[in-house]
Amino acid sequence: MNKLIYVLLTLLITSITFSSPYSVKAEAVARGTLYEDYYFGRQINILDILNENKLLGNREIYRGKNIKVGVLDTGIDYKNDGLHVQGGISTINNIDDYMDYNGHGTHVAGIISSSKKHNNRTIGVAPEAQIFAIKSLNNEGNSKEKSIIAGVQWAIDHDIDVLNMSIGTETDAKGVKDVLESAYKHGIFIVAPVGNSDYPESSHITYPAKYSSVFAVGSVNNKLKRSFFSNVGQELDIVSLGEEIYGPSLNETYTYETGTSMASPYVAGVAAILLSANHNLTNSELKEILLLSADYLGAKTEYGYGIINIPKALNLALLKKNNIKLYNYKLNLYKNMMVYRKIMDNKIPPIL
Repeated sequence: MNKLIYVLLTLLITSITFSSPYSVKAEAVARGTLYEDYYFGRQINILDILNENKLLGNREIYRGKNIKVGVLDTGIDYKNDGLHVQGGISTINNIDDYMDYNGHGTHVAGIISSSKKHNNRTIGVAPEAQIFAIKSLNNEGNSKEKSIIAGVQWAIDHDIDVLNMSIGTETDAKGVKDVLESAYKHGIFIVAPVGNSDYPESSHITYPAKYSSVFAVGSVNNKLKRSFFSNVGQELDIVSLGEEIYGPSLNETYTYETGTSMASPYVAGVAAILLSANHNLTNSELKEILLLSADYLGAKTEYGYGIINIPKALNLALLKKNNIKLYNYKLNLYKNMMVYRKIMDNKIPPIL
């Protein structure tokens, strides 16, 4: 019975549409379970592990400093003292008040960059990143095409480096596709979740993640198995943790939320880390580094190129700046490994 209740609640979480006849509220499910660290026999928030992994041999920790991250969502609770929101807009009614009255956008922003520890748990992946609220979804978690287009255009006009869009729809909207292509050409690294519908078809990635200009993120659980709700398809780029993720909500509260919407901001936060280590990286180079450094988990349609690996990706970003020869060597090595994985996935005997 408990498992059934969990399944039903999960299907209600973080399902956001923009052109739907019905509304699904993005809600948080409060749970008391944290991820278990098997090495030390204690329970900690998985974000603590991610943040520890940022420490490299040069003893410097990269926290996303001076990187501008846009959060296109339900707004952000800018009264939360752990979320240092630099500015923003509401494209729903074209005003500057981007306060979040839903909670979804605040939680997403917290995963990216909350600088405040709660109960001694680290929250944000890139706590020094500059966060900008782009409120393009209403209080029920829905939006219209024109609000999404206006939100992306605002990101372009304000030179946003990384844009997280924890939204999804089955509608292929030309206007949205065009403005996202424009944003990509402008140099923005765009991240979005693949969706939570768990359709049995071989490919059911939702938009905007399905567009080639967008980095598509799926969800795995704490045992690194694909979340049952996480959509599958060839467009899937990478996976990250998306079940019972701890973070801030409204009115200085903290909750656990589940969904691919929670996996996406992990990747946006890591992108901010990489850019803070090497601000000269282009969005296409960011994509290549994240894909090639990912840890292989399984079939491409279910896991993309694997789960995000912060230290490996960060090392590549630094090599790109400091040792281009070694960078190219490692890049080619990882590409060859990827070819081998593809052969194994398709059970094609390699030509020796």
